[in-house]
Amino acid sequence: MFGPVIRSGGPSAAPGLPIPRVDFRPDASYFTSPKNPFGREALDLAVGPIRMRLQGLSGGQTTVLRSRFRPFIPEDGADPVVTIRLSRAAVEGFLRLRDDRAPEIYRMESRLCGGRLTLWSYEFAGWLEAAGGAAGLDLVQEEGTLFDRGLENFLRVLSASFVLHEGGFLLHGSGVVRGGKAYIFFGPSGAGKTTVTRLSPRDTILSDDLTLVVRREGGTYAAAGIPFGLAHHRVPETSAAFPIASLNRLVQSRTVRRDRLSTAQAVADVAASLPFVMQETGQATLAMATVGESLETIPVYRLEFREDDSFWKVVEEQRGEGVPVAGC
Repeated sequence: MFGPVIRSGGPSAAPGLPIPRVDFRPDASYFTSPKNPFGREALDLAVGPIRMRLQGLSGGQTTVLRSRFRPFIPEDGADPVVTIRLSRAAVEGFLRLRDDRAPEIYRMESRLCGGRLTLWSYEFAGWLEAAGGAAGLDLVQEEGTLFDRGLENFLRVLSASFVLHEGGFLLHGSGVVRGGKAYIFFGPSGAGKTTVTRLSPRDTILSDDLTLVVRREGGTYAAAGIPFGLAHHRVPETSAAFPIASLNRLVQSRTVRRDRLSTAQAVADVAASLPFVMQETGQATLAMATVGESLETIPVYRLEFREDDSFWKVVEEQRGEGVPVAGC
């Protein structure tokens, strides 16, 4: 789960977070019980190939989300791929925080049954059906940190699941557009994804954390940003998709060079950087097949780089295999 570290031990550590006595794991009866929407408004978002419609919003929620996700609000009135119904949660919270005040990695649990994926965490519980184009989301609060975190974490997982069924995938990587082409830099936390975007101030940034790899007609692939970055990441500057030049597995080093990975190593490295679908949602088989097919077309490299923009010299080389930068 790619989420923040939160502080256990009650409201003083995580302001406004409900503290249930025990974990509440919602079952089918919970989701079929009647619950109230926040309001009667709806908002459409276009994220890569995914058109989603948020229903049950209040006027205040719509205003905030319209401003936050402005580049991703379509104006063409096309029908959504998935409709998500938002409601007020029927309980005060779902997962409980530890009571020893120790730092806790954000937890999310899931259950896959048939074609329905059910998810829950501290402040939300939801379900989605990719084949049916439907989803539901219950949130414990109407606004603030808990609303934002619950909504965006759910929409991250939804995006990862739906794009997989469209032949693409969500990658834990930053996306930078230069010369009309997208370069994706990926790796685990701390590999340097945000650093790469900071060292590219004149380029278009698709994301500094999560990038969609989208399959187009004809078997080509493009990169697009995802706006659900939470407070510690930036909302992309554009919702457009750009043809992919390369994927680059980041390795911090004193030298600067790039080497083409074998197909097997490339699949392993990319699969290791897929959030949600490998462990949390039980879609690993489909994810591996999708990655394998995409890498028949997309080149993947191991990129050693240091904290300056000299990496662009090897990244933009037509071949780029094992090209050292002078003076390294």
